[in-house]
Amino acid sequence: MSYTVDDDEVAIILRPVELDSKGEWTGQLSTGLVVGNSKHFKIEVLSYLVHLATLMGTFLEMTQEDEDLYNEVEERRNDNLAIDKKEQKVYEEVEGTDGKVLRLTKYTKTFGNA
Repeated sequence: MSYTVDDDEVAIILRPVELDSKGEWTGQLSTGLVVGNSKHFKIEVLSYLVHLATLMGTFLEMTQEDEDLYNEVEERRNDNLAIDKKEQKVYEEVEGTDGKVLRLTKYTKTFGNA
């Protein structure tokens, strides 16, 4: 998969760089930036995007040294993406049924199969 950086875009590149004796990635990575041409915005805007991107790169370095920081940010990311949220049950448990029961109403469309 390839991506061409458009005008007024800044892309962060993450590249795995180190393998152990078994050929497995050690977690070491290099970071880089690709900056598109400044077309619709002043150069100061693109410079600020580079500033933000380099902060993200620095963050990655800091999380390698600070496990608490990594865990805190991972937890926030999981909340933002709803990664650990439990799905609401569509069925309700009814005592003595050995299964799940779906509550039907007069508006439930069963197409004659209820």
